[in-house]
Amino acid sequence: MALTKEQIQNLKEQLSSQIQHLPPEQRKQAQEQIDSLSPEALELMLKQQAQQTQDIFREIINKKIPAVIIDENKFALAVLDINPISPGHAIIIPKSQAKTSMEIPNQALTLAKKISKRIISKLKAKSTEIQTEFKFGEIVINVIPIYEQKLSLSSPRSKASMDELEKIAQKIRPQKRKPKQKEIKKEVPKIESKEILKLQRKIP
Repeated sequence: MALTKEQIQNLKEQLSSQIQHLPPEQRKQAQEQIDSLSPEALELMLKQQAQQTQDIFREIINKKIPAVIIDENKFALAVLDINPISPGHAIIIPKSQAKTSMEIPNQALTLAKKISKRIISKLKAKSTEIQTEFKFGEIVINVIPIYEQKLSLSSPRSKASMDELEKIAQKIRPQKRKPKQKEIKKEVPKIESKEILKLQRKIP
């Protein structure tokens, strides 16, 4: 199946993000090679990548591999990216595999917007960048926090430890509401009126 223009663009951006750490001259040469890749070459690369990382998002959905989950609904799961572009970078994975942006359920986008609001509120980000990405054979949604400069999927990434991710997750997970305790009204026992017995005085 031939790749769409959207998939080709996403793949090239993904490859570009992986060369940002290179020295300027090497990065320039690598970028030229990426730009010159034909759709056929990209498709072959994608198939090889899919074989190496087959169903990684499906395994996260089924909770077979560890991930730092921050929220979910019936249609999508939100996790923190282990190679974030900025602190709090989240990925929303549709529970039913989406091959194109059109297949992403509205509920997944709704979840992305909720996560975005929490990131701005709890992590003090100025804004967020919400972008779809074709990765490991399916479409996912990225929510990238913006603190200072503008960022995108092609921006450099950093490695985060599970402990670092968990600390961030604790700030942006939805807070569980404590159930209201019902006030127990204590019944005041009724004092039954007792007849006062008059004792007859004994005559000596």
